[in-house]
Amino acid sequence: MTRILLSLLAVCSVATAQTKPDVLFIAVDDLNDWVTHLGGHPQTKTPNIDRLVARGTAFTNSHCAAPACNPSRAALMSGLRPWQTGIYTNNDPAGGVLKDVSTINRHFLANGYNTRGGGKIYHNFNAEGRSDGWTEWAGLFPTINDHDANLNGLERGHFDWGAVQAKTEDMGDHKSTDWAIHHLKTAPSDKPLFLALGYIKPHLPWYVPQMYYDRFPLADIQLPVTKEGDLNDVPKAGVKMAGPEGDHAAVLKGDQWKKAVQAYLATISFLDDQVGRLLDGLDASPRKDKTIIVWWTDHGWHLGEKEHWRKFALWEEATRTSMAIVAPGVTKPGMRCDAPVDYTNLYPTICELTGLPVPAHVKGASLMPLLRDPAAKWDGVAVCTHGKGNHAVRDAQWRYIRYADGSEELYDHSKDPYEWTNLAGEVGMSEVKARLAAVLPQEEIKPTSGGKGDGEKKGKKKK
Repeated sequence: MTRILLSLLAVCSVATAQTKPDVLFIAVDDLNDWVTHLGGHPQTKTPNIDRLVARGTAFTNSHCAAPACNPSRAALMSGLRPWQTGIYTNNDPAGGVLKDVSTINRHFLANGYNTRGGGKIYHNFNAEGRSDGWTEWAGLFPTINDHDANLNGLERGHFDWGAVQAKTEDMGDHKSTDWAIHHLKTAPSDKPLFLALGYIKPHLPWYVPQMYYDRFPLADIQLPVTKEGDLNDVPKAGVKMAGPEGDHAAVLKGDQWKKAVQAYLATISFLDDQVGRLLDGLDASPRKDKTIIVWWTDHGWHLGEKEHWRKFALWEEATRTSMAIVAPGVTKPGMRCDAPVDYTNLYPTICELTGLPVPAHVKGASLMPLLRDPAAKWDGVAVCTHGKGNHAVRDAQWRYIRYADGSEELYDHSKDPYEWTNLAGEVGMSEVKARLAAVLPQEEIKPTSGGKGDGEKKGKKKK
């Protein structure tokens, strides 16, 4: 009798596990809105990314919690904002702060999921509590990432681009896709699967095989839409973030702007191919019909807009992301949601979709109402932070920026989608500014690093 009872309990346990949906959690590094469905650049080619987001709901006004890899990922994975953790920049260590936090992967592991992670999920590849947060942590996959000297001749660290003599199969993101497909097909069915795959590209350096560059002939490349003197009405704090005397001056002097755009488009195209392989692998797996897909890019990226390159700023190009959720039985194919959301909304949403409790420290609003009806009433706004005291607030119409020194920017996206005209000092804008500023923190804790900058190396590459 005891043996029979134990067998029945085992069967019930497996049946319960099988009722939980699987989760395919896809993170992408440094991809802005240059995807076809968001229209960030007219020449981008992302049929597979578009195929993915078309399976569910694409959020067209989604934003990171911080415009840098480390704080963005720490906020998303913990549900805590930079001013709550002190993780504001890439230089702010996250390991000590997050070691006792129930992050998304830890929460799923504690609730019976088979949690497997590979590629780049957190910013620091070997730390931040990974050993106790995964059933398996595969880490990074070897790739082609360095040369003795810059290919573009600018000699600005990994701010480099050019075709490399390598097979697509040699690239780390290709290998990580193989790894993910393997687990989609072979992971045991006694537990639901939480599979996190972190794509590295299009992070710098933009090294991909020549075939991807060939898809974008240099002579045909279109530069981003820009305005001469765009920084003239930006306060000093914003100009400092832009750093026009650095990357942008080097790109102009080296006549590299078109080549950089070509390289970014080529690298995005390489990523898109891997996303296509991943989707095909999911569709060929036994998990096809019960897998929630969560797609997110960690922040945006400038390519010369406001004389700025990289992320590390509070304008639209740096904070806007590509984000989508495919949830069988909840979302419908081809849905687009224009509500302003940010990455503190993801943790509670994934919990609700999978039936897991939301940890007490997670205060963001779930996106479930918008997944059921993209046009549902939504009172939330997106908030992005870059360094203590520097914040941007985005709603359906406005972007409001307030820097630590009290200076401000305000842009009306209904009339000024490129954020060329700062209205912060105009008469009649006080009510708009006050409404948006009301969501900003009254208190902020100190940076975990003591405040040492953004952590992105911009110096010369050692030979």
